[in-house]
Amino acid sequence: MRKLLVTAITTGFAVFSFAAYATPQEDIEAFQGYFKERFSDVPLEAYNDGVNALPQYAERRENWVLLMEFPPYEEQVEVGRQEWAKPFANGKTFNDCAKDWPPANVYPVYDPASDDLRTIVGDINACLKANGEEPIKNVKNGKMARLVIAYKEQFNGEPINVDISDAGAVKWYEKGKQFYWAKRGQLNFSCADCHVHSAGLSVRGDVLSAGLGHTTGFPVYRTKWALAGKPLGTIHRRYGGCNGQVRAQAFKPQGPEYKALELYEAVMNAGIPLKVPSQRQ
Repeated sequence: MRKLLVTAITTGFAVFSFAAYATPQEDIEAFQGYFKERFSDVPLEAYNDGVNALPQYAERRENWVLLMEFPPYEEQVEVGRQEWAKPFANGKTFNDCAKDWPPANVYPVYDPASDDLRTIVGDINACLKANGEEPIKNVKNGKMARLVIAYKEQFNGEPINVDISDAGAVKWYEKGKQFYWAKRGQLNFSCADCHVHSAGLSVRGDVLSAGLGHTTGFPVYRTKWALAGKPLGTIHRRYGGCNGQVRAQAFKPQGPEYKALELYEAVMNAGIPLKVPSQRQ
């Protein structure tokens, strides 16, 4: 008999149980089913709009729709396309590497040979190194974020479909699942506390986004980051910011903790189409 429960939380909208020994498919059904019940008017594919899709954000949505007529990230996206196409010293480009990469909607990809997860960020730096170029040290924003957008936007509209059929991939998935639900920091919060149990609720004037669809828009243009002069950010930049907000020590971007978390979230987002880049509050 499978042992089931670690925690069950009443939110006022629904009760969601985290099954510690459930299969990934059972996890997907429970996770997505929770949001389908809680926000019954929001179709699955709409979750790639982040908080903008939630009914609690309806008063601000019209402003967001108007903003998207001339997205604030367009200039940065065009720079990224140029950086992507610019030849290396040996005459090759990122396209020469990317022709052998998996499509963006299946990342992170488990590599049995190294027992590691391939991310697009990691593949970009591997491409640079293989062509005699210096890898990009800042993997949270700037040029790296622009290059990830340049690759991922080619697959916009494709549904997230991460393969974790390998036993090694399942181990990474379980690490990410544990990270998502574990409480940490001085505030003793988990990812789920904000983005599952409190999704749609207001905190200091902001509405908390749903965990469902979270990774489908990254890298994103974030208003808060733009005010600081660094508007774009990768998903690992956001993870570090979340850790800081709960007063927990952040982990290294592209380290095993955040790669596992990225995998778990991607699996939970199965079937939701990519929409890169996106704008967030």
